[in-house]
Amino acid sequence: MSFWTPEIATDNFLKKGRFILAWRLAIVTSFLFILLCINFSSSAFHFITYLICFGITSGSLLILHYKKNARFVYIFGAILGTVLVSYNLVFGKDIYQAANIAWKIFIIAFTFFGLGKKWGIAAMVFNLLSIIYYSIFVVNVNLQHIPEIPLFGRVSLAVELSVVTFLTAYVIYQFVSINNKSYYELVSANQSLKKQYQTIESQNEEKTTLVKEIHHRVKNNLQIIISLLRLQKNELKSEEAKMQFSQAINRIMVMSLIHRRLYQGEELAKVKIQSYLQELADDIKSLSDDGFKTKISVNSDIEKVGLKTIVPLGLLINELVSNSMKHAFETTETNKISIDVSPLDNNQFYLNYNDNGQWKEPSNEA
Repeated sequence: MSFWTPEIATDNFLKKGRFILAWRLAIVTSFLFILLCINFSSSAFHFITYLICFGITSGSLLILHYKKNARFVYIFGAILGTVLVSYNLVFGKDIYQAANIAWKIFIIAFTFFGLGKKWGIAAMVFNLLSIIYYSIFVVNVNLQHIPEIPLFGRVSLAVELSVVTFLTAYVIYQFVSINNKSYYELVSANQSLKKQYQTIESQNEEKTTLVKEIHHRVKNNLQIIISLLRLQKNELKSEEAKMQFSQAINRIMVMSLIHRRLYQGEELAKVKIQSYLQELADDIKSLSDDGFKTKISVNSDIEKVGLKTIVPLGLLINELVSNSMKHAFETTETNKISIDVSPLDNNQFYLNYNDNGQWKEPSNEA
């Protein structure tokens, strides 16, 4: 760092750029106003005006050096600069006003860059109002009272206008540079986020594939267990034992179907409740000798449920449908089972199960 580029403790390039610009402008304008004070020392009005301007810029340097507060300097410079230049424009009837117009343009650009849109618009409105007032009410009087400017005065005016134009262009240049840097920073950040997203997406796909493969293997293992139990069931002589095996097979089938749904579905933690219950009920009735006579309808106003809910619900439906197939349809010609699921408050739901069968009366025998 150097005197021309002071050090500022911030990683925000916009804040840093505003501070460095304010510092450099304060140096250049302080030097300019000292020269103008010397040049116009014979004119009290000009000398006092440029002396006040020097006080503003030198005070800004002190604030920047000790307080490191560029925003206050921008506010300080925008307000005092607008007031002072507007006063000269309206009441300085015997001076050439080209420099004041140039300073107004500089103040507007300075305010937009340092303080943003709202302050910039306010500075533009106030400065334009004074220019309009000058153009309508003062310009003719001003032209009548302007004396002939000597060569040295014209050279001074040329220097002042050149410096103001340069400073205005420099402010615009800094504004464009910082905007371009902001754009490239944004593009770089977006590219970085895109790469991170692609990495996360790739990892997510790998994990999804792995979890689905796990569900697939669990389903296959359960199917093997079901097949072994069915083989063992066929070798049994006792009807009671066969019935117990059938119940065990149905319960394992409930779990197998859940895992099949999970690896075939889009989500790994939720199951579509209506299609799952319909498939489960159809599988259960297919195991019955009279299953082809039974019509099972499932209706759910809930789309999906999690594993903690679907497992006990599947086991419950398994018991209900199995019992209906065993005990309810001995005397009916058209067998019907209806399963309805509707939502309640507090993440609860209501299950309505019914069939049209005639249930056996429980035996009173010991």
